[in-house]
Amino acid sequence: MESEILKLEAQLITAILNSNVEVLDQLLHDELLFVNHLGMVLSKKDDMASHISGDLKITELAASDRQLHLFGDICTVVVTKEIRGVYLNQPFESRVKFTRVWKLFNGDRKVITASSVLC
Repeated sequence: MESEILKLEAQLITAILNSNVEVLDQLLHDELLFVNHLGMVLSKKDDMASHISGDLKITELAASDRQLHLFGDICTVVVTKEIRGVYLNQPFESRVKFTRVWKLFNGDRKVITASSVLC
């Protein structure tokens, strides 16, 4: 399962870099709960909105310090990311630690919850 999760994580990064909402839609569960680095609780729709509108453009995304923990059909991923991009025409750069939980649904793994903190 670890290699499958690593492939999905790579697909997620590529989708974020390209604002590919079709792939994001496939990888994120419809009932996703995401607590962002500002403490806001976002739904899948909220999380994808900035990609759909073009308000967010990630130009660089480098992952490090990745840890995977398997619990049956659930996998928790903790990863640190160096992120550069533009949000609402303002450039930004940050180092963020993400926690994502992947769960199996009818043969497909989807992110059911995620959180991020600045580090």
